[in-house]
Amino acid sequence: MLSPTHEEAVKRLDRLADRLRVVGPRMAARSSDEAAELLGRIRAGLQRIADLTAEADGEPRREVPVLGAHALADQALVLGHDLLRGGDRTDLFRVTAVEAIIAVHDLV
Repeated sequence: MLSPTHEEAVKRLDRLADRLRVVGPRMAARSSDEAAELLGRIRAGLQRIADLTAEADGEPRREVPVLGAHALADQALVLGHDLLRGGDRTDLFRVTAVEAIIAVHDLV
């Protein structure tokens, strides 16, 4: 993958949030093991995004709160924008960041 521009990365994040706005409530409405597993995998992906941000900022990792499935899109946007914000992010970091966002999007 070529190093994405900031705008391309934000577009990927917006697409993820749009998808989670649809999928999150659907998963919350289901009480199946499959739905719970998918929500767990999405939350693990969001945790990965938060961990990358902490690593890039030289901060300790923090556990991402478990919010209701209807809030996953907003949570992804907050965590993703933290990940993509300016500063001394390298091209390699931007590629890794977008890969983390795409990994969550691929789940949904």
